[in-house]
Amino acid sequence: MILPFTILYFAVGWLVLRNQALNVYVPSYESNGRMWPHMHTRILAALFLSQITMIGYFSIKKFSYSALLIPLPFVSLAFGYVCRKCFYTSCCIISLEVACKGEKEVPSLSSLIDAFTPPCLLVDDEFNDVEQYEDAHSAILSRSTSSDTSNT
Repeated sequence: MILPFTILYFAVGWLVLRNQALNVYVPSYESNGRMWPHMHTRILAALFLSQITMIGYFSIKKFSYSALLIPLPFVSLAFGYVCRKCFYTSCCIISLEVACKGEKEVPSLSSLIDAFTPPCLLVDDEFNDVEQYEDAHSAILSRSTSSDTSNT
C-alpha cells in the first residue's frame, strides 16, 4: 500500500528537480568549454594509473589473462593523443555563438522607471487633469487663500 505512494512521490520529485536543473537554476558563469582539456587530461591520467594498478594486481594474483591487459594503457595514451590533436584546439578558441552575443546592454534607471511604472503614477511637471477636476482645484485654491489671509 505504501509502495505506489512512494513511487509517485519520488517520480514527482524527480520531475520537479529535473525542471529546476534545466530551466530554473541556470548558472550565471560559463567557461565556454575552456576547462574541458584540463578535466580530460586528469581523467585520462586517472584511467592510465588505474589500468597500470589493475595489471600489477592481476599479475600478483597470477591471473592467467593479465597479459591481455597490457595493450590497454597504450590504447588509452593513443586515445589521449588523438583527442589532443583533434579537439583541444576548438576548446581554446571562443565559439561564434559566444562571440556574437557580445556584452549585454544595461538599461538606464530612467528607462526602467518609464517601462515598469504605470503612467498614472508618473509625476510630470504639468498637471493635465486640472480641467477635469476644476471644482476641487478651485476649492483647494480658495482654502489656501483664506488661510493665508487669516494668518496675517
